[in-house]
Amino acid sequence: MIKWAQPQYLYLLLALPLMVVALLWGRWLKARAGQKLAERELLERISANYSGRLAFAKSVLLLLGLFFLILAAARPQWGEKLQSYQGRGIDVVIALDASKSMLAGDIQPSRLERAKVEVASLLDNLSANQVGITAFAGDCYVMCPLTTDVDAAKMFLDIIEPGNIPKPGTNIQRAIEVSASLFDAKENASKALVLITDGDNLEGDPMQAAKLAAEQGIRIYAVGVGTLEGSTIPERDQSGYGVSYKKDQKDQVVVSRLAERLLLVMAKAADGRYFRSQALNLDALLLSLDQLKKKDIGGGDFVQYQERYQYFLLAAFILIMAGIFTSDRRGKWFPELKLSRFKLVILISAFCLLPSTAVQAGVGSDMRSGNQADKKGNYEEALKKYQEALVFEPDNVKIHYNIGRALYKLNKYPEAVSEFQLSLLTKDKKLQARTLYNIGNCQFKAQQLDEAIGSYTAALVMDPGDLQAKQNLEFCWKKKEESKSDSTKQDQQQKQQQQKQQQQQQPQPQKGQIGKDDANRMLQALQNKEKENMKKQKEKQQEQNKGDKDW
Repeated sequence: MIKWAQPQYLYLLLALPLMVVALLWGRWLKARAGQKLAERELLERISANYSGRLAFAKSVLLLLGLFFLILAAARPQWGEKLQSYQGRGIDVVIALDASKSMLAGDIQPSRLERAKVEVASLLDNLSANQVGITAFAGDCYVMCPLTTDVDAAKMFLDIIEPGNIPKPGTNIQRAIEVSASLFDAKENASKALVLITDGDNLEGDPMQAAKLAAEQGIRIYAVGVGTLEGSTIPERDQSGYGVSYKKDQKDQVVVSRLAERLLLVMAKAADGRYFRSQALNLDALLLSLDQLKKKDIGGGDFVQYQERYQYFLLAAFILIMAGIFTSDRRGKWFPELKLSRFKLVILISAFCLLPSTAVQAGVGSDMRSGNQADKKGNYEEALKKYQEALVFEPDNVKIHYNIGRALYKLNKYPEAVSEFQLSLLTKDKKLQARTLYNIGNCQFKAQQLDEAIGSYTAALVMDPGDLQAKQNLEFCWKKKEESKSDSTKQDQQQKQQQQKQQQQQQPQPQKGQIGKDDANRMLQALQNKEKENMKKQKEKQQEQNKGDKDW
């Protein structure tokens, strides 16, 4: 029985019938155009050395080659082979979000179903490590403790559903705490937590849990499932028939969005990485996990399927080369070789063998395009290109830095500060200094002098030789002193006027009455107390509303 390691590529086979139809349609159009240009006898004389059979054979060879190339890309495997491993690996716990928001359909067929497919593929590549699975919503539950039996762990994925989690809601803090308890507390390395969620957290403090996990030597690799635009949350209506959509306490339809910022900051706080499910490249995640320090986890045997894609790839190469170099003219089997044909072969090979390189090249291309647009002053286009690059590498701090620069030049200062703050997650001191300098510029433009002074000062701590930061800091202090002197003069003038008015108008209090100043102080105290009571009531109401959220 054939096992496909990358079955998603098999969908490309659906394009082959369309290509056959396109080729036949093209030949018909070509023949029709020829009939309009000249008479039949003249056409036969002109195309005397043209062979329809050779042209047909050429097309068949190319299509067959493409067919085998797609099969090779899907990585066919058959034949079991018993492999022995030396027991060197890491501990990986996969925490899967099973809250109601994971039923949203912004990623088809749903966030949860897509996540399960990704977890299954991930487990297939972790056979030499210890893996565990937890599922969480309002609370977290251990589905499978750490084990080297990957196939047994995969069996638990089918029962992970929102209806099987007793407590609804989303508590990422609890998910991290329960997942962390599966690791050996005596070890400070070789531990990874893969957190797969939409980040729509409703209770708990995820950042505090992430910091505690980092102290225990656990690295968090977050995978965001969902889109920034979000989607509604389907649920059965009260009649039990059909599907309705989740509503909040105000009877408004709930739209669940990917909380990407929270997941990115959490991953960086735990010295891990963040990935988007839409652009998840398992090779990049596996490479990150493989870089962790290995430990002895005991030896054993496991069954591995033999890779057979090489045969299909060889057949594809031979057929495509034969099709390229076969002429549709009689007596010319191998026409003059052109450079473009070599390029075609290279591109086809890259399609199968270098998928991750193509992604990296795409990110680099978008970054270069964005930089060129930035130099030309086309900041809208630059922002668009940087955001396209961010889809593939959402935790790349340099991309966030460039987005912040583009937003700054578009006078969108709060948004720019938000992006610059994410680029502060880098370990590069120079980039941190440049980022703090740019944050200071945004805050100055937004007339936040105190905040700008703090940012410029922090930039100088990182890079004491930054002359521009020094000049801007001095300018901010100068502006602040000027504003202080102006406000002081205004206060003095207002105070003098108030004193004159009080002397002229204020009557002397009678015996047993309260003075105006005392009355004002009492009124102010009552107002402060009322504000405090309103604040407490508001917090209490928020806490009650928070408890009503179950997605």
